[in-house]
Amino acid sequence: STTIGICYAPTRSPGASVAMLPVAVSGHTWAPLNCRSTRCRHAAGTTGGVLGGVRGPASASAACAAHASSSAASVHPFAVAGVASASLTVALASAARNPRLQFGCRRVPLRRHIRAVRAAGTSRTTLRAGPSIAAYVRAEPLRVLFLGGSGRIGIAAAAHLAMRCAPGAVHLLLAGRDEERGAAALEELKAEMGGLTNATSSFHKLDWTTDGALADLLTELNVDAVLHTAGPFDGDMNAGVLGAAISARVPVYVDVADPMDYIANARAMGERAQASGTMALVSAGAFPGFSNVLAIECARRLCPADNGIEHGAGIKDLDFAYFTAGLGGSGAVNLLITNLGFGEPVPVFRDGKYAPQMIAGAESRSVPFFIKDGDAACDLVGERDVWPWPFPEAGTVAEHLGISGNSSTGMGTAPGIWNTILVALVALVPRSLWRERWFSEGLAWFSLPLVWVTDKFVNETHAIRVEATASDGRKCVAVQTHRSFRQCVAQSAAEFTLALLERRPTSNSSVDGTGASAAEVGNSAWKPGVWLPEELADDGAWRPELLKRLSSTEGTVSCDVQVLGR
Repeated sequence: STTIGICYAPTRSPGASVAMLPVAVSGHTWAPLNCRSTRCRHAAGTTGGVLGGVRGPASASAACAAHASSSAASVHPFAVAGVASASLTVALASAARNPRLQFGCRRVPLRRHIRAVRAAGTSRTTLRAGPSIAAYVRAEPLRVLFLGGSGRIGIAAAAHLAMRCAPGAVHLLLAGRDEERGAAALEELKAEMGGLTNATSSFHKLDWTTDGALADLLTELNVDAVLHTAGPFDGDMNAGVLGAAISARVPVYVDVADPMDYIANARAMGERAQASGTMALVSAGAFPGFSNVLAIECARRLCPADNGIEHGAGIKDLDFAYFTAGLGGSGAVNLLITNLGFGEPVPVFRDGKYAPQMIAGAESRSVPFFIKDGDAACDLVGERDVWPWPFPEAGTVAEHLGISGNSSTGMGTAPGIWNTILVALVALVPRSLWRERWFSEGLAWFSLPLVWVTDKFVNETHAIRVEATASDGRKCVAVQTHRSFRQCVAQSAAEFTLALLERRPTSNSSVDGTGASAAEVGNSAWKPGVWLPEELADDGAWRPELLKRLSSTEGTVSCDVQVLGR
């Protein structure tokens, strides 16, 4: 058979290996050979991209089609050397009726993307492709590492990501400290997926706090993305996991962190991430995460980005309120995170200036988690009491929008007795004691059996309410409700991860086969660096797609955004 090959952009930085997808087309086998052009922008090192040849390497003077034809320089075509053009054209035309190539994680008909072009005056046939052929071509599925993969949120995130991908498109790498829990996690993952076999999966024992352990694993597994849900993040205030991912040149990194100090240290790595080609998104769960995107949507409905504050359309106030009933089995970790927060300042703005307040668990207020009487959110959640907690979005989104007034946060739970108990405890226990891990963790484990009991009598529910007020008094309110707090956090993190994977410059096809491509969103879609959700959501070309994917996950009851007032 004839050996031919594809020249395309590698999925890694210069010097890394380039994977090939072997495909049989009418007896022809596709295999990698070197493009000898030192100008090749598809280079893996200094030898250039990949060039097909017959039973051996290309000649020293050979070049991939992007350098053999100026008219093909704008795409990532592939070349066939030393094959009679007429017979190959006929073979490909015949084979194109049925075979399917896999670009990224979407299977696409070969005939849509390939046309044979006879190179004038030569015995070579150059196969050029339309824009979709620029998608990265992989011999293996995407490899996504879930740090905290044996936890309930990590498992739910892995299941959601897999079910959103085409069959065989992704390999789920669950990482955790305990092999027994890892084995149980793999079984739970299968159950979460309802018997679907979209993805392969494996567990890898890892204590990421051990020096070099995570770096070694990232090198060994050669992952495409890291999704970090192994909280609480106060144990990694220097953002060591993100740093390891950047050093390993992992293309995509997402976490669900919430401490302000962590966020500051992560953002300080922006230049390192740019240099390594890593696009990192921190604080990208439900809240913070989805809530940040809703806040930007509210702000831009009141104040389009191209109007500016000078036109009197600035944002004055910003309020975030959340409600959860039942933890969905996510356990002591979420209770610990809540307890630790009572010892931290709430990152709010006052009169347009950042002014953190020691008010967590105090100043209870009532919030309507609906926009109008009788809507789905009103029936599911209604009006609830909330108390301040140090959610970072009250600081980061307010700073991003440059608000002139105040920001606030609120958190409530059910049954209501828990709110009463927590507010009373916060009033009695010194703030400094809440910051002590032994105290907050001990209290979490002490209260966990009570939470388990009450969860049996409380329907698991989750709600987000964001309100933005413009300087002219107009308000915009966004309300989202979901059947499960755990699922909403996991689904949101998985959707953010998929959104970044789809925007890699080597992929013009969506990972899941439904999202917008990088070409459709624009050249600005891929931005190596360290970002917060509000920064990416303030791209008007990207936000509608983000909102659509985040608000249409399984279990979502409602999601509505409305401008109120004059």
